[in-house]
Amino acid sequence: MDNTKLPQTVIAAHPSSSSKNGSKYCKNCYQQGHLLFACPTVHCRYCHKIGHIVYNCPTRPPKPGHSRTLPRPGNPSIVAAAKESFSAPSLSYVSVSALRSLVFSIVKQILSTSGKVSSAVSGNTWYFDSACCNHMSPDSQLFSSVIPTTHAPLIQTANGSYISANHTGSVSTPTLSLSDTYLIPNLTLNLISVGQLCELGYDLWFGSSGCRVQDPRTNQVLGTGRRVGRMFELTSLHLPSTPTPPPSQVAHTASVFPLSLWHLRLGHVSVQKLRSLVSSGFLGQVKHDSVDCVSCQLAKQPALSFTNSDSSSHASFDLIHSDIWGPSPTATVGGSKYFVIFVDDFSRYTWIYLMHNRSELAQIYRTFAQMISTQFSKTIKIFRTDNAMEYRDSQFLDFIHTQGTIIQRSCAGTSQQNGRAERKHRHILDSVRAFLISASCPERFWGEAALTAVYTINRLPSSALQNVTPFERLYGTPASYSSLRVFGCACFVLLQSHEHSKLEPRSRLCCFLGYGIEHKGYRCWDPISQRLRISRHVVFWEHTMFNSLSKFTTCSTPSFFTNPSLPLFPISPADSPTSPLAPPLAVDPVLDQTPDLPLAAPPADSPALPQEPAPPVDPVTDQPPLLPLRRSDRVRAPPAHLRDYSCFSAVLSLHEPHTYREACTNPLWQQAMTEELQALEKTHTWDLVDLPHGKSAIGCKWVYKIKTKSDGSIERYKARLVAKGYAQEYGIDYEETFAPVARITSVRSLLAIAAVHQWPLFQMDVKNAFLNGDLTEEVYMQAPPGYSDCPDKVCLLRRALYGLKQAPRAWFAKFSSIVHQFGFSSSSHDTALFIRRSDKGMILLLLYVDDMIITGDDHSGISDFKLFLHQQFEMKDLGHLSYFLGLEVSSDSTGYYLSQAKYASDLLSRAGLTDTKVVSTPLEMNARLTPLDGTPLSDATLYRQLVGSLVYLTVTRPDIAHAVHLVSQFLSAPHSTHYAAVLHILRYIKGTMFHGLHFSAHSTLDLCAYSDADWAGDPTDRRSTTGFCFFLGDSLISWRSKKQHIVSRSSTEAEYRALADTTSELLALRWLLEDMGLTHSSPTIIHCDNCSAIQIAHNDVFHERTKHIEIDCHLVRHHLSVGILRLLPVSSSDQTADIFTKTFPPGRFHDLVSKLKMASVRPP
Repeated sequence: MDNTKLPQTVIAAHPSSSSKNGSKYCKNCYQQGHLLFACPTVHCRYCHKIGHIVYNCPTRPPKPGHSRTLPRPGNPSIVAAAKESFSAPSLSYVSVSALRSLVFSIVKQILSTSGKVSSAVSGNTWYFDSACCNHMSPDSQLFSSVIPTTHAPLIQTANGSYISANHTGSVSTPTLSLSDTYLIPNLTLNLISVGQLCELGYDLWFGSSGCRVQDPRTNQVLGTGRRVGRMFELTSLHLPSTPTPPPSQVAHTASVFPLSLWHLRLGHVSVQKLRSLVSSGFLGQVKHDSVDCVSCQLAKQPALSFTNSDSSSHASFDLIHSDIWGPSPTATVGGSKYFVIFVDDFSRYTWIYLMHNRSELAQIYRTFAQMISTQFSKTIKIFRTDNAMEYRDSQFLDFIHTQGTIIQRSCAGTSQQNGRAERKHRHILDSVRAFLISASCPERFWGEAALTAVYTINRLPSSALQNVTPFERLYGTPASYSSLRVFGCACFVLLQSHEHSKLEPRSRLCCFLGYGIEHKGYRCWDPISQRLRISRHVVFWEHTMFNSLSKFTTCSTPSFFTNPSLPLFPISPADSPTSPLAPPLAVDPVLDQTPDLPLAAPPADSPALPQEPAPPVDPVTDQPPLLPLRRSDRVRAPPAHLRDYSCFSAVLSLHEPHTYREACTNPLWQQAMTEELQALEKTHTWDLVDLPHGKSAIGCKWVYKIKTKSDGSIERYKARLVAKGYAQEYGIDYEETFAPVARITSVRSLLAIAAVHQWPLFQMDVKNAFLNGDLTEEVYMQAPPGYSDCPDKVCLLRRALYGLKQAPRAWFAKFSSIVHQFGFSSSSHDTALFIRRSDKGMILLLLYVDDMIITGDDHSGISDFKLFLHQQFEMKDLGHLSYFLGLEVSSDSTGYYLSQAKYASDLLSRAGLTDTKVVSTPLEMNARLTPLDGTPLSDATLYRQLVGSLVYLTVTRPDIAHAVHLVSQFLSAPHSTHYAAVLHILRYIKGTMFHGLHFSAHSTLDLCAYSDADWAGDPTDRRSTTGFCFFLGDSLISWRSKKQHIVSRSSTEAEYRALADTTSELLALRWLLEDMGLTHSSPTIIHCDNCSAIQIAHNDVFHERTKHIEIDCHLVRHHLSVGILRLLPVSSSDQTADIFTKTFPPGRFHDLVSKLKMASVRPP
């Protein structure tokens, strides 16, 4: 029924196609008397059994859009009764005016035949009516509540007459619950309005066997109906009392956005899928405009499609499709050239992983399978791929089989058999091309585009899922679209407080490239620092592409925080004349440091970030977690080791000025310079005098440094005035210059002893230490830049200013004299080690320039000594030792840990390898570097800087000592292969960044050593390599990897020379440990795996094989005879020093690393 006037027309009623000459006729057995579905010999094409058709097969899953709750046509009596209840000619015409009485007559005859009820009016029988404007019923007894109404319209019936509804109410019966139902006494049928149900946001499905009412948001079936003749009778219907609002009412985005903008936000989605989202209401109100996208036309040119596969899965992860794409002609910013996808057949959800090479597949699949097991508690049943070699790798197949997964591969040259993954590749690449074209983005950003493409594809409705999104199919909840933005659009990222001064811009123009992978934020390319910034404080200009603002600068005047001269996008290697040996650009995420602060109200086109269930986080997958901001649901602070070494990587992009002119414009550096001048005046560093005739004044300059804590966060801005000591002349304004500092071996030995004795370690620092040194020479210096007092005067230095050649020596002499007054004495084997012994115990002090470590068992004496130092110098008491010379010190009940994780992180950033893959060993097996390998580097500066940094990293990383020893031999003329070896070491460091030394508290203090040599290991000069290491109990305190200075004629000779070097180090360590209060009455054991060398050491007969060995090498024999050392043979498999002489495969290498007692040191 409808409330509009229906035209007088006619309806043609055609005879049933299932009859032949008016009788039942079976198309299977060609017999009369029954139809096809009731034929006893019919064959099911699904289960291959006899007696039913495929539609009625009990083992067949329901088709999309159908449900097993719908009745199947298994009762032909009702249908037959309906067909025989009225006789009609082959083609009859019925007027609309007579339609109502005809329908009523048909229903009565059908119900009478089936024996249900005698009248359609009597009882609680309802019918679905698509021409009915509202639910209506004539029976007041069915209503649970009735109220009068004056707003109901006049209702026009089929015969043209009008009836009115004066009451409305709710119907509640055991099989039905309806609200807003008209009570019309003159009506003869109970009618359910199809339009009214659709208006509430429900879906109705009508089929040959019945119908159902379903909530599309929860997939819950709310009601069902059966087909009776040509009408649909309700069997049950229960609508919620407060119906779920349609999607348009709950969409996160309240603003009205044009259809073309949503097309860009959703990754250049097809118009068909876009309109599906609009019709479902997920995008809210939409302004319909033209979606003529040139980028789509250029990027998406389809070929002929393949035939769809008939196979289907019944649950998530029953079947996973996979395929590898690549190599790309252009590597990503992080160096990737491939990607692999995993597509769930049931939900069509896609995961993507970027890869540097195809060999990474096995490890990536292990990660993916573990993620599925952890997040979904499921295992992959079938894994379908093409016939690529990586999928046939033995290790990969072994892992697949241990998981119980069946692998299915397509035939060679038949990629169509893996069509699901192939089609997904095309879908992804279509979107990637559209992204890059529309944003005018360089091709090296295709990796970011691919990750973003998969992120949006997983949130687009799929026709294979009845327009349900893969995200909703997998997680059971609808996806949110309020966080989506246009790829490549201009955006402004809020800078952190230390990245700008009060007068500089607070944000930076960036290019939006996608969504955070492991962080709740947007991924934006910063053209100034050439990095990806991940932040939630972003304002978007979605109607303006970043490329259109390529000449835009964030600052009117240059500063050290922004550099407008830099290109907004890095030049790709194909367009750059730079040497191919140049390292890749760093892509460190500069993370938002204040994730818990509330956001300011976003503009109209920048809605707040969404709140929806986040999918599992994968290290390199396409699935960035969604961005919830509600405080009750936000993810709390990450672990300290992630916060410390990732979140503060922003410090690496800070610029330290090189000139006074550059620094004087910044208030932070102005304040630092003022504090330095005040300290100089306080210590009476100079007198302002006229320059005497015949004398010259040296210059000075400011040196600027950002001091950081052990976690990388900013501690303070330091400005230091330094004299230009290179202008001094020997014998005139300086003489002796040497000043000792603590040996690193002494530091490690001190920590090992303190760990066993459980001594506390304290750290102190002397402010402006050199200014305490007394200067005996007459030195004149020009006034510092910016110093306005008496500009015509010069400074006659009274104190040892930084930069003077004699300044370190003057300071050490001053400090030594002061601590000697407190009872300390210097060690004769490490002058920077001071010892004080008393009745209360012992105090040990190690000095390295102005930093010192204090420990011992005389606790009251330590407190008194600290007070004494404060009286003599301006000191900073840093408490317990935590950060000393770039070394991070931590402790727990098991002892002390020493590492350089922050230093290693800075080194990787300097080399541009923060986004590179890791390797399992520092050097490849059998790596043999020669001076002429590869091509010469045009500029060796970076190579020398990296190798120098690696040398210092070996202070706590003995596992890289041999590799660094090799690459350090080519500093004068490095080649491309040498640079590649350095990068290989750095990739190993990236995977072992937190490795360091462990000084056990549950250990003895017995000294032992291992000595080894690799005979003629150098391919160029055939010299051997010495390697040794010393353990104090279980703590490694000393080691060395060094090429011998002479060619050995045999392996025995090489081992004997290594024993001589080991003996020299042994003597120094025994004397040092004795000064620290640790005496050794028994001989120290040296393990050697060459029995001939041991025999030579015991036998003083000079025969033909040893007569040419230098006399000094025979010190081994002397100290062996006096009982200082003892040589013991050891098998090569247990020779720990082997790691310092040659390269090894991963298994043997990691076995040797474990023998070094190294540990993964995570900061507290």
